[in-house]
Amino acid sequence: MRIRLRLLSAAIALACCPLALFATHNRAGEIHVEQIGPLTVRTTIITWTKASSVNADRDTLTIHWGDGSMEQVVRTNGPGTPPQGDVKPNDIKYNTYIAIHTYAGPATYRISMTDPNRIAGIVNVNPPSSDNVPFHIETIYSFQDPQFGGENTTPYLLQPPIDNACVGKPFKHNPNAFDPDDDSLSYHLIVPLQSLGTPVPNYSFPNQISPVNNFLSLDPVSGDILWQTPQSPGEYNLAFIIVSWRNGVAIDTTIRDMQIFVDVCDNNPPMVSTIKDTCIVAGQTLEFEVVATDPDSTDLVQLTALGGPLSSPYSPATFDAPPGFNPPPVSGTFRWQTSCEHISNQPYSVVFKGLDSVSKTIPQLADLKTLKIKVVGPPPEDVQATAQLGVVEI
Repeated sequence: MRIRLRLLSAAIALACCPLALFATHNRAGEIHVEQIGPLTVRTTIITWTKASSVNADRDTLTIHWGDGSMEQVVRTNGPGTPPQGDVKPNDIKYNTYIAIHTYAGPATYRISMTDPNRIAGIVNVNPPSSDNVPFHIETIYSFQDPQFGGENTTPYLLQPPIDNACVGKPFKHNPNAFDPDDDSLSYHLIVPLQSLGTPVPNYSFPNQISPVNNFLSLDPVSGDILWQTPQSPGEYNLAFIIVSWRNGVAIDTTIRDMQIFVDVCDNNPPMVSTIKDTCIVAGQTLEFEVVATDPDSTDLVQLTALGGPLSSPYSPATFDAPPGFNPPPVSGTFRWQTSCEHISNQPYSVVFKGLDSVSKTIPQLADLKTLKIKVVGPPPEDVQATAQLGVVEI
């Protein structure tokens, strides 16, 4: 009788909770926080999910605000009523959930979201049952003293968190983080999370799978990820934390959980070349050429750029390159008429990306070139010194 009762209870649980047990859903995501008032923030949960998992599609998510309260947040992007999210190629859906919250007082808050299901078949997350592992992302956010620290907005991550790689070929990625508050950023690899403070079970970093000739690094300053080289095909997850620093103090952290598709393919990534990191005086114009080539002569290449200068509200930079995919070499011209509004303690980052296209059956590979641009104030003009009664006047 006990056995029958247990079987019956299990059957009821399976019938009532099919999504939690069998759904396959989350690929990648992060949480962005923007301060819009003295104690008010606009928060955006960003997720990248499996488009074909219709039964697991979420039109709402639960956000935990870190002050003891939580809220159901509706999806805000895509066609339909309610919005259905934006479907991308390769069985990917992009979703945003936006909410506004006012806190009782200035403090540090852990803003988080936990969803029951990752996608199935992740090579390095609890194999072979990654779909039963929850997906957790969080951002630790601090209000600053308005008299001394100003307002605080977490960095925007301009590069999507899903990318392709080929077995035996170097893989490069950069989240292309842009901090609108001029905070400095650092990057660190972490184990993905399944809940507050709890890592996912049975995790291996991607380079620990078939580790022959396998090296993985994350540059703590530039954010460049290098995996040299993937050894086994499959879908991998990689998580990292971005720390925002102001006056030497860490004021917020953002966790991004990303996915890498690794395939066996006969393809070599493009190669992007341009100038080295540079410095310019505000008021001057910075102009240079970027070139993308490809060792596979029959490949086509697309050359693009993302970064803070290109999205500046004051005299934004431009990048003029042929649209779409073209026979290599492909050249583009970056041009930025700087002004005093661009003067910054931190260098700006621009990521130039060369993406190839072979056929619909061969994954596209990319090469990245991250360039740092420092904008400094102009020197004083017509400075004269005169000595009068032993005192030098300037």
